[in-house]
Amino acid sequence: MRVSKQNPCPACGKPDYCLIFDDIAICMRSSSDRPHTFKDGSQGWIHKLGGEHPKPVIHREKPAPVIDAEAMMRRWLTETRADWIARLATNLGVSGASLLELRAAWAPEHKAWAFPMRSGATGMAVGIRLRSENGEKWAVKGSKQGLFLPYMTVQPTAYIVEGPTDCAAGLTLGLFTIGRPSCSGGSSDLATALPRLKISRLVIIADNDPDKELVGHKYNPGLDGAQRLAEVIGVPCATVILPTKDIREFVKLGGTAEDLENIVNQCVWKV
Repeated sequence: MRVSKQNPCPACGKPDYCLIFDDIAICMRSSSDRPHTFKDGSQGWIHKLGGEHPKPVIHREKPAPVIDAEAMMRRWLTETRADWIARLATNLGVSGASLLELRAAWAPEHKAWAFPMRSGATGMAVGIRLRSENGEKWAVKGSKQGLFLPYMTVQPTAYIVEGPTDCAAGLTLGLFTIGRPSCSGGSSDLATALPRLKISRLVIIADNDPDKELVGHKYNPGLDGAQRLAEVIGVPCATVILPTKDIREFVKLGGTAEDLENIVNQCVWKV
């Protein structure tokens, strides 16, 4: 079963992305000496439950309802005012145009901003990420994970970031940017989206996270996720760590597309 707020991951303590089985947990953040690679190329680590990682008390949840993400986003978009988008852009430090390209909309039922997650194969919305005014993040129940894909002219080189607001930051710089649902997710959707969109190169921007340690194992979620994607994606790519926490902070501090290009030019490309 997937972890949740009621059943957080025993290894990392987080309420999302990880899995719990009868006597093991597969954590997508905390490394161990037993890696596990999923069919979509994302990687987690197996942790034996008991001792360091006691078995959680499982609260069984009802299956999430199936949602029509396309219909929900269409309705919310028609109700979202331009001045609301402008205010969100100012708060995030990105352009209003970038939020329009991502089809961001206000979801009144959730009192949060909604960003559609799209299938790599079709580009259709399959899930919805929510973000409250204070930055709390979650998804509409019944959502499937997907990519944050912009409505703009596709460029041969795509910049890969984590999440919708970092995606908006890349779009603010005028770069064709795709957001992954997490630092370890989205590989399968990217593998189908790249040939469909005729993208031939990737610049993978990893969040500048500090190293973490758990039971003697060091890991870096942002960099580890970027490097795993580079190994499996099958197109030339470069992995970039910016001097700021992430690309949104880079943009807020005055970073430009030219500054980013200079950093990319110093990278070693994986062919």
